[in-house]
Amino acid sequence: MSLDRVHDHMFFDDTTSQSLVESESPTMASEIEIIRRASRIADRSDQCSQMLSDEAAWNCLSNPPSTTTNIDSTYHRFPDPASRVDFAFYFVPDNDPTLSQPPTAIPCFNWTSDRMLQQYPLAFSIETKRYGGNAAKGEQQMGIWHAAQWDFLITRAGADAVAKLEFLPGIVIQSHIWSLVITTRNEGTTTVLCSLEFGNTGSVVGVFQVMTGLRVLRKWSLEVLWPWYKMYLPGLCADASAGVGA
Repeated sequence: MSLDRVHDHMFFDDTTSQSLVESESPTMASEIEIIRRASRIADRSDQCSQMLSDEAAWNCLSNPPSTTTNIDSTYHRFPDPASRVDFAFYFVPDNDPTLSQPPTAIPCFNWTSDRMLQQYPLAFSIETKRYGGNAAKGEQQMGIWHAAQWDFLITRAGADAVAKLEFLPGIVIQSHIWSLVITTRNEGTTTVLCSLEFGNTGSVVGVFQVMTGLRVLRKWSLEVLWPWYKMYLPGLCADASAGVGA
């Protein structure tokens, strides 16, 4: 395990930090427990790197458990095979009466082919690549996944409503490196912007950067995407409350 020197630029300002804390669950791990977990992730990440482990090993040892599922063929419009992601973070409405429907009317809130997962609107997804893998291929897979998401949202909510979403975020992990991938939609074309590295599980400091990046995405999901879903996605109540699960 390596422990990097801590610099001032690695921190948010007080206003941003307080905003993130307020958006978290009231039951948060202690500081010591967080450091212990970050150290364990960094150690396991080093083990995977040294052993040239495949994606499955990285997902089991370094990254948390995930759900993998396929794109519904209705929303896949490319000659390339439909992409699958390794992680899917989704919204879980609390006591939402619109989700209490009979088995013959199970709602479809996302673009996947998984009937169980279709009951939950998705927040953001993660694609992983092993050490030495093709990061560009991961970004392409995320682009195909997002293109299906854009098509699904336009089909269900309409182009005018979807135009209010400026972008959709995703994450591509290659070995230690975590990168943010952003896609936009304009005139029927999905554009994948240049990825931005925001964390690295090769060190404890890098693990904390990953954690912070995930908290920022969670905050965006709850404050921007979830309200959009409640306003425009058919079948959701306007006054529902939700948390994000994975």
